Amino acid sequence: VASALNWYLRYHCSVDTSWMSKFPLVLPRQLPRVGRSIVKQSLVKWGYYENVCTFSYTQAWWDWERWEREIDWMAMSGINLPLSLTGQEYISQRVFRRLGLTDEQMASYFTGPAFLAWNRMINIKAWGGGLTQSWIDQQRDLQLKILARERELGMLPVLPAFAGGVPEGMKSLFPEAKFTRHGNWGGFAEQHCCVMMVDPTDPLFLKIGKMFVEEVRAVYGSNHIYSCDTFNENRPRSEHGSVGLDFLSHSSRAVFESMRAADPDAVWLMQGWLFMNDARFWQKRELDAYLSGVPEDRMIILDLFTDVFPVWKRRDLQRPTPIEKRRWVWNMLHSFGGNSGMYGRLQVISKDPVVAKKESQTMVGVGITTEGIEQNPVVYEMMAEMRWREQEVDVMSWVEKWADRRLGPEASRERKALGEEAWRELASTVYSCPGTQMGQVKSMVESRPRLDLASGWIPNSDFMPIKRHYPEEALVRAWLKLLRATRGGADGYTCSSSASFDIADVTRQVLSDLFARLFQPLSSFCQTRLAGSAAVRMQTLLGIISDMDKMVGTQPRMLLGKWIEDARAWGKSKEEEEVLEFNARNLVTLWGPRGEIADYASKQWQGLLSDYYMSRWKLFFEHLQQAIRGTRIFSQQRFQQELLVFEQQWQTRTSSSFPSSPEGNAVELAWQLHDKYIKL
Repeated sequence: VASALNWYLRYHCSVDTSWMSKFPLVLPRQLPRVGRSIVKQSLVKWGYYENVCTFSYTQAWWDWERWEREIDWMAMSGINLPLSLTGQEYISQRVFRRLGLTDEQMASYFTGPAFLAWNRMINIKAWGGGLTQSWIDQQRDLQLKILARERELGMLPVLPAFAGGVPEGMKSLFPEAKFTRHGNWGGFAEQHCCVMMVDPTDPLFLKIGKMFVEEVRAVYGSNHIYSCDTFNENRPRSEHGSVGLDFLSHSSRAVFESMRAADPDAVWLMQGWLFMNDARFWQKRELDAYLSGVPEDRMIILDLFTDVFPVWKRRDLQRPTPIEKRRWVWNMLHSFGGNSGMYGRLQVISKDPVVAKKESQTMVGVGITTEGIEQNPVVYEMMAEMRWREQEVDVMSWVEKWADRRLGPEASRERKALGEEAWRELASTVYSCPGTQMGQVKSMVESRPRLDLASGWIPNSDFMPIKRHYPEEALVRAWLKLLRATRGGADGYTCSSSASFDIADVTRQVLSDLFARLFQPLSSFCQTRLAGSAAVRMQTLLGIISDMDKMVGTQPRMLLGKWIEDARAWGKSKEEEEVLEFNARNLVTLWGPRGEIADYASKQWQGLLSDYYMSRWKLFFEHLQQAIRGTRIFSQQRFQQELLVFEQQWQTRTSSSFPSSPEGNAVELAWQLHDKYIKL
């Protein structure tokens, strides 16, 4: 019913219902009659939603009000199989206490709230200050509300099962049991890496796993579908280090049997990321062995990155592949770390799910498995709609209707025509990324400064390249049309919240691309010691960062201050608030004590731009100017050492504050920036 309502609002009322819409929705003065019956058949049974990482990169600080709106969006988007991991630590704590572990022993295991996704996937431990009892209990209460609403709307929430990770104290409680350690994930120091895991072949795994699912059912109820990731970005390792096929089959069997021991109807929903991320290890023999441990009708595999690297038909495997022999879900991943850059593959998601369903009868769902949301909404709205599409979608026709909805039902035909032209331009360039680019373009602004940034390499560049996949002029053409479509006029048009976001987002991207172009000659200015040209260029670049900060400050979902405010709101003491703010700052910047995964989850948000990225670039330019003047030879290594000192100090500057509410008018500011930069 919710999906039908959404279809009516979209295609009969021209109303946008995306993340950026303001509620209550602005409806036409008179609701149009449909006049006929419209029947939409679901392409597949399941509409899946969420990635384990989303619970950290976007949803770490969500309260019930924000979750309630998201669940409504899920229902209207046809989602009926949502991953539901909030409050998992309450279950872990109950199980560990039953086994005899103390709270002190658990404190050296649990990460801080922002990093729980990777604690749950046995990647890291104890980074970020740990958890208070208040946090654990509040998240339990929140999860109960989430699950009640999801079930009320007909969804089957996917709940957590035991993946194997345990605190170090477990070894002293069960000295005869076998334990293994995962490898060093992310380059973290020993106190945060190499998490201890119960060997899946040991009876203790089944014991703990059964207890875990029993507690899940007792506290949260169950719809019999469970998720856990035993080998996420970690190769399987037995007690002695070697891995045979028997060990693989025993491992998966242990996970499933621990579910079934507590829930005879259990189904394991597995993230298939490992089969793509470490394809060199997961060859046919290893896949067959691992998957053989679970009955075919008790497993569903999430092909996590089907939009770029489909595992279900991996090119190095003979068809039908081991994955394809199981039930599987076609997913769009799209964003790593919830970055801000404009990117999409509309030409893929508009047809490939339909083609795949015709080709593979074991495909049972379509889904969204992004690491972070609230960006590039056009991509997510199309993907969510694909569950109701039995035929391939004409992208240009679809984005024209999208453009009309973004402007709002009161926009004139002239405005809509401009909006449609702009979105056709975007759809054919920015949102039709060719090849196998994995994610969004990473802005130079949010990258650690280096003179050779233009060469294209940055850390994690496989996931988020720094080189554009579209011509800069195409984005500018679309920008100019959007500006004309939203400018105030005699018709009394008021820009909708959705169109305001589009203006801010495209303007931000235009400025980011301009920064990259103007940065390129800086190296030659420095090498030839053109001090005047270099100084002017540096000031221009800093000015662009400042203007980007003002632009994104007009949007409620682009504010560092709101991210920090939401984090601190969960604290019950000044000390806990400080820890929560540290978590919030660290995740989107250093991501670790020494930048182990620095800038992976960077955001072009107000506050981050003006305070964090601006400071980094100012420090870099100071080093360059000293070299140009001949007072000190430039050293990238020395600069990076000083940079790390600043970055680490910034993590605890909790006395500084940032706006938590948007300020300014996006359209008016965008026109000012147009006049300032259009000739550059």
